[in-house]
Parts: sequence; C-alpha cells; structure tokens
Amino acid sequence: MITPILILGAGVSGLTAARTLSTRNLNVHLVDKGRGVGGRVATRRLGNREDIRGRWDHGAQFATFRSPSLLKQLKDWSCLDVMQPWIPGFSDPDVARNRPIDGMNDFAKALAGDLPVHRSHRIIRLEKTARGWTAHSESGEQFHADHIISTLPIPQFLDLARESALEIDDAEKKVLEQVQYERTLTLLAELDGPSGLGDNGYRRINSGILETLIDQQLKGISPSPTLVAHASPAFSLEWYDRDRSTAASVIRAAVQEKIQARILTAQIHGWKFSKPIQRIPHPFLKLSNGLFLAGDGFCAGDDSVAPDLHPRIESAMLSGSAAAHYLLSR
Repeated sequence: MITPILILGAGVSGLTAARTLSTRNLNVHLVDKGRGVGGRVATRRLGNREDIRGRWDHGAQFATFRSPSLLKQLKDWSCLDVMQPWIPGFSDPDVARNRPIDGMNDFAKALAGDLPVHRSHRIIRLEKTARGWTAHSESGEQFHADHIISTLPIPQFLDLARESALEIDDAEKKVLEQVQYERTLTLLAELDGPSGLGDNGYRRINSGILETLIDQQLKGISPSPTLVAHASPAFSLEWYDRDRSTAASVIRAAVQEKIQARILTAQIHGWKFSKPIQRIPHPFLKLSNGLFLAGDGFCAGDDSVAPDLHPRIESAMLSGSAAAHYLLSR
C-alpha cells in the first residue's frame, strides 16, 4: 500500500494527527496492532452485541478538555456528540471529566470517523527508502509512505528502531531513553449487586495493592453492576510478569474487602504502558532521520493548556495535532 503519510498507532494521538491532516485533503493511513482503535481508550463488554449486559472502561476512565482549539476541532468532527459530563475535575472543578454513556471507546471511534485504519498489523521493521519509508508488518504486508508519524509508546518505538537498525542521533536517543511509563494491572469484576461505593462510583484507594475503584454502573456506562479496579503502580510493577491468575486473586481479595457486593466473575488485563511518568518536554519530535514522533510521552499544550500538566488524553491529542500542523507547514 502506498500513502503520502502513514501513522503508526491508532490511539487518540494518532487519530488526532490523522484527522488534522485529512481535513486538509491529505491522504493519510493508520496502522495498528490491535483489532480496534483507541489504544488505552478501551471498553470491554459483558455479553454480545445483541445483548450487552454490562460494560467496563478498563483503560482511560474519562477525558477532560481545556484547549479551545482542540474543543473546536472535536466539535467540527462531531466527537463531542458522544460525550457527557461525569464528575468535576480534581484540580479544576469547572472542567468536567467527560465520558460517553456507551463507554470510552465510543469516543475513539467517533475520533476515527471514516479514516482508513489498518488493524491487526504489528509493524516489525521500518526501512528508509528513496521515496521515504516502508513499514513492514508481521503478516508480511508493506506500507510505503513519504512520511511516517509514530505515536507508539516511546519504549516500544525504541524497540522497533533497534529491530530496524535505524540510525538515530546519539543526543536524540538519550532524550528518548529517558521516557518511562507506569504499568497497570486492571481487574474487571462482575458484581451480584450494588458496590456500595456511592455517589459517582469513583473511589481512590491508594493502598499497597489498589489505586482506584470505579463502579461502572454508577458511572453510567453499564446496565448491570460491574467494577474496574486499577492496581497500584508498585503492585503492578511487581506482579506484571508473574502469574496473572495469582495476581488477579490477590487484587480480587483486596477489592472484595472494599465493596458490599459479592464478586461473581473477574478477569485481569495488563497495561504495559499505562501512564508516562517521565516525558519529553516538547510537544513532538522530528528526528534527524526524518521520522516524526508524537503521543502521550510528550508534554504538549497550547496558549490555554500548560504543557507540564499531568499526562492525559488531551495532552496526547495535542501532541498529535502539533506534529500534524508542523508537517502541514512544511
């Protein structure tokens, strides 16, 4: 496949970059290893499409938007139509934490629109060519492009760069290697009744095992009592590469002590790159080899949003937008 611009990763950063470029009538394609779009903006369902008995937002729980320019884009793209206010922001009560009533992945789907996304293609090698770049997928497909924007987590990109024997300037590599992410183990529980968390269903725990509990029915996305429990960063790091069934049992027992309902079923999911804790102090990078990098590993903001605010969906989207606008200007 040949395209002027190829974007690696169909999370919110990559989707924002693609939408920004496509509104200028540029032909842009995205490729992602997952079966859907959104990355950590993810929703899992209990039951089938004809009979959805429950839902879990098992990654990002909400999105806050402060940037007027980004809000205008989202309105123009009809992405705000699926969003509804949930609870006030922690640092600024005037900024709502928003979520779609059918789960966070609905926002990612609205952002994707009719963009061409090539799903279930894990890119294993990048090759510099006379035209630009060729991205080779694990399945053997090749994607040829004049420009590539990678929105992969920076450690993942560095692994890809090593496998591709890419030339990266030593100073650039040093900057990239500083980016670090927390890991998160997440328990998705089905309950036999109300959790007892009350109010909006969001509870910060900050114990040795648990970080947050979110009642998905009280949140308004699940027709039945379901609950998401994010394990603490320390517990997740310790247990991420150990036996998952044992980790799930430990988290389940900790959750059961905090709620009044009985857990009927539980499943566990691991996020290897859940939240950046060390970011690059720029909105994006253009490497000396010509590759563009954007995503949640960058500190992105604008006139209304400080770039050093804590990592969130908005900052990842602003990073993708900044890379796209730079590419457009050139």
